[in-house]
Amino acid sequence: MKYSHISPFLKEIVSDRYAFFWEVPEGKFNLCRNTAARLQVYAPGAHLEKMDETSPFIVCKTTGKRYYAPLRKNPALHRTFCSVMDDSGILKFASTYGLLGFTRSHDIRSRDRRLRTKLLIESAQRWQYELSEMKRLMYLWDILKNRRYSLLAALMVREEDGIYIILNKRRDLIAAVDSDLERRWDQLGERPEEAALLYLTNCINAKIRGGIYPRVLPTYKKRVYLFPDNLLTAMWLMFLWEVIGEVRPYLCPGCNNWFDPRRSTRKTCSDRCRKRVSRRKGKLKRSS
Repeated sequence: MKYSHISPFLKEIVSDRYAFFWEVPEGKFNLCRNTAARLQVYAPGAHLEKMDETSPFIVCKTTGKRYYAPLRKNPALHRTFCSVMDDSGILKFASTYGLLGFTRSHDIRSRDRRLRTKLLIESAQRWQYELSEMKRLMYLWDILKNRRYSLLAALMVREEDGIYIILNKRRDLIAAVDSDLERRWDQLGERPEEAALLYLTNCINAKIRGGIYPRVLPTYKKRVYLFPDNLLTAMWLMFLWEVIGEVRPYLCPGCNNWFDPRRSTRKTCSDRCRKRVSRRKGKLKRSS
């Protein structure tokens, strides 16, 4: 028996071998510095750390939610995430794309118990930490992608116990003594691009490890799909797609947003932006 009415919905969330949809709370997001807020809420199934209980908190009081498919609708969302600069940018991103997935919730009922709302809380420190982590690796990837090998070599340090990379004042071991990479350095000379790519992919693999699960969608093409468990894992997966060439993000000159052009000849994210850019060029010609 075929359930054709399910297929349109599944088609919206499926992207190649991956499938994912995420919820965006409908409500106003605020920054709360009340340290007592962490005592009111619970987080079923969330893997919380000490930073998740540290104020300030991103708080949203909501009565509803909407869903979207990040992997399909915006495969360059990780680039948009890296463009967030401050707390106001965090609130804007959360209200547009949802919380990262370290969310705690608390049910609020009116006195007559007829109206039920939900209080959602996520630590701003968690957001700042994850932003710094992704920006740090995005900086390394942009150096690699643009083939700035002299700058890349300056980030590498060869010591007695292995090869290290110094990135944003952080010093990490890439290859230990007697590793394959270190032996190739001895035989063929320094290979900073290979070391950087090894470090980058290892970091991304560590970020998505344990956060992607295989699931079956029995009414849609009878395949096994991989589901990220939260928005943050999905964005790291998007980052991995960019590294392996599955996605090639491009900054739209019309709206200054990231998008995946799919075709090398496409320069804007939509026809509206294409017309906007065309009008700007016309104005510049007339003024000159």
